[in-house]
Amino acid sequence: MSDRLKDLQRQRALAQEQLAWLDREIARETGGQSLPAPAVIAPRPTATSSVASDTEVEAEKILERFRHTEHPVRDEVKRGCFIYFFAAFGLLILALMGFYFARRH
Repeated sequence: MSDRLKDLQRQRALAQEQLAWLDREIARETGGQSLPAPAVIAPRPTATSSVASDTEVEAEKILERFRHTEHPVRDEVKRGCFIYFFAAFGLLILALMGFYFARRH
């Protein structure tokens, strides 16, 4: 086999693994409804050096670290918008009170 063919087969196997992962994540988010297993699963290419396996281990660590977020970002943004709104409203009230007392005397 040519090197190009091996590389193409390796890329296809990686793409199939990614699609399988996406299917599992979609199934998990939709309430655990399992999707049928893919008909053809290409064998996972073996790492030819320890650098590739080290990179995979580091990538898995990074993915695991960000996989479970405590609060969605939209909740933090919503809270921040409320804080800015009430802070601006409070400053407006203080400015109106200051203007009222300055004009009264």
